[in-house]
This record gives sequence, C-alpha cells and structure tokens, in this order.
Amino acid sequence: MTDTKSKLLRSNIWKFYLHQVFAGMFFYIPVNVLFLLSNGLNLTQVMILQSIFSVAVVILEIPTGYFADIYGRKRTLVLARISFLAAMVAYSLGHNFAQFLIAEIFLALGAALTSGTTSAFLFDTLVELKEEQNFKKIFGHAMFVGMIAAAVSSVLGGFVATIDLRYTLYASIPFFALLIPVALSFHEPARHKLIFKEGYTREIFRILKVSLIENEKLRWLMVYSGIVFAFNLSAAALYQPYFKLSGLDIVYFGIVFASFHIVAAITSKYAYKLEAKLGQKHSLVMLIFLVSGSYFLMSNFIFLFSFSFSFIHQFIRGFKNVVVADYVNKLTTSDMRATVLSVESFIGRLLIAAVIPFVGWMADIYSLTQALTVLAFTTLFLGIIILAGLRKYRLI
Repeated sequence: MTDTKSKLLRSNIWKFYLHQVFAGMFFYIPVNVLFLLSNGLNLTQVMILQSIFSVAVVILEIPTGYFADIYGRKRTLVLARISFLAAMVAYSLGHNFAQFLIAEIFLALGAALTSGTTSAFLFDTLVELKEEQNFKKIFGHAMFVGMIAAAVSSVLGGFVATIDLRYTLYASIPFFALLIPVALSFHEPARHKLIFKEGYTREIFRILKVSLIENEKLRWLMVYSGIVFAFNLSAAALYQPYFKLSGLDIVYFGIVFASFHIVAAITSKYAYKLEAKLGQKHSLVMLIFLVSGSYFLMSNFIFLFSFSFSFIHQFIRGFKNVVVADYVNKLTTSDMRATVLSVESFIGRLLIAAVIPFVGWMADIYSLTQALTVLAFTTLFLGIIILAGLRKYRLI
C-alpha cells in the first residue's frame, strides 16, 4: 500500500469520529414524545409512528445493506445523511400525524442506509490498514464521541424546549446538513470478495441462506442481539411519560438524557476492556438479565430519581453496540458484511415493530407501570430461550 493511500484510509478514522459527533446533535430527543403529544397525538399514536418507522426500516434494511456492499459504503452514507436532513426538515414543519409519518419514512430510510454500513465501513478500513484487531477500541471511541455530542445537545435541547418544543428541531438541521460534506470526504475502503452481480433477489436470498441457515452461530447470535436491541429500545418512548410520573420537571429532561448519553458513551469507550475481562460468554449472558431487571426496578420504584434505573439501558446500549458488532463482523466476510449487519438490525427492528404498539396500548389502557412489568417478564422469557441456543452452539 502506498503512503498516500494509507493516509487517505487513516483519515477515515478521524473523519468517522467527526461524523459521529454531528450525527449525535439531536436536540429534540429529550422532548420528542412531548412534541408529538403537543401536536394532538396520543401515546398509542406515538407508538404507532415508532412501529411504522421500525417496519419501514425492516423493509429497507437488507436492500440498503446490499446496496452498500455493491455500490460502496461512502455512497450509502451520503444518501443516508441526505435522508436524515430531509427527515429533520419534514419534522420541523409537521403539525399532524400524516406529516410526522412522512418525516418518519425519511428517518427510516436514513436509519436503514446507516445500519450496518457505518460498522462495515470502519471495519473494512481497518482490514485494509491491517488493524482490524483494533475495531472494538476505535468503534467504541467513535460511539463515545457521538454520545458525548448527544449529551451536550440534550442539555441544550432541554433548555431550548422551555421556549418552544419545535425550536429543538430547528437546532438540529445545521448539523445534519454538515454531515453530507463529511460523508463525501470519506475514502472508500476496498471490499474484499465483492458480491458477483447476478440478480438482486438471488444474491439477497444467498446471503440470508448463509447468515440465517448455514451459519448456526451467526443465526443465534443475531436473533439474541435482536431481542436485546428490541426490548432495550422499547423503553425509549416511555421515558418522558415516566419522568412526568416520577415528578421530574421538563427543564431537567435534557440533563437526564445527557446523563444517559454519557453513561452509554463511557461504556462504549471502555467496552473492549470490559469484554476482555468478562469474556464472550458472560458478556452475552448478562445483557438479557440487565434489560429485564431494569424494567422490574422501573415498574416497582417510582420516585424523583427513578430515572437512574434507565442507566442500565444506556450501559447495554453502549456495550452491545460495540461488542456484538465485533462478534458479528468476525463471523462474516467483506463481500456481505454490510448486508449481514443489516440482517441483524432487521431482526431487532422487526421485533420492536411488533412490541411497541402493544406497549403503548398497555400504557394507555392500563398503566405505564403495568406496561413496564410486562416488558420485564417478556424480555426474560424470550432471552432465556435464546440463551439455550447460544449455549448449544458454544457461543456462551
């Protein structure tokens, strides 16, 4: 490899960090549910929007991963950032369910294009530099800087929201616009053993066959990852009603969400060290019990600082994103890496699309605490079943 090419590839790393910083500037996250409720939606409709988002991601997930494998990670990331910018603009101009639905579709397209591609882009960059053993460390640091940015934007967003909830959306737009030139500046890493272009449908089914049927270890790992992802993320839309239930003033929502991002950021940064001490077995086993345990605590103890139980979700978010991504990357090859990572996300999104409307209905018809209790038992039940599969194929 020439020095020039090496420098171009190495520049991907710091640009990737910058990319994650701008991508973390979601000023509206601490109040997004309140924003939707203030525009006449109820909690069930909010959950339906989230479910539609997940279904849209499910539909787009694998095709966009395949697109990244065929046409390049860089091009895919550029399209993703254009979609995210369109989503922010649509959300900022929206006033009803139909308009917010359009924004969610753009957001889903951006999420699908990003899912799997970012991890594959960085991993392939490191493979070409012969530094793939550093993936967990570098990817973890990238997650760290992105979540610190999200923490800063959350604090600021909480204060901006006291003026007008809609202003939090306006504040995010410039940063999402800046993501486009950053993505354009990436240097495309080599994709080893490129997929032979012999028909889209045939190749998709080939990859699904390899990842979900022939490779038992990969199949069980992705299903388990999907369950952890789906049930851990199911809490997100409940946070703001839960904060109100516990008596927390809206001005502090941004600070609480900032603390969430800081916990996830620190966990991401040091996930590789913790995983090295725990080993793969304990790293995987603990995830499902932590998710379930957090819901038990949230449903049974309601007080001003009960938001602290949600720190467990943030730990899982930071740890799983880094560690499980590394496990999956090692079980696949460059020709289908982005597609396989998209299949993993596909499973999680499919599960969450099925779960969250029911959770919203439970919270509306019964109570928020009962919805959390149901999440706790369901997570534990499904997780234990899948752990048996992981044990059978010696993943734990």
